[in-house]
Amino acid sequence: MAHITEVVPNDTELEAMTTPRNSKAAEAMQHRREVKKRLEDYLERAELKRALGDDDFF
Repeated sequence: MAHITEVVPNDTELEAMTTPRNSKAAEAMQHRREVKKRLEDYLERAELKRALGDDDFF
């Protein structure tokens, strides 16, 4: 019978997984972060407008 165990990576392993391997990967990661931030800001503003009753989106 096989035993399944979960291993939590340590900080060094986490950093290695999230560090880009080259400059192109770093640029792509930065671009994704910027797009995600803009989307979160947009959705936050939309939610605020909806809560205030200025419902232009729907």
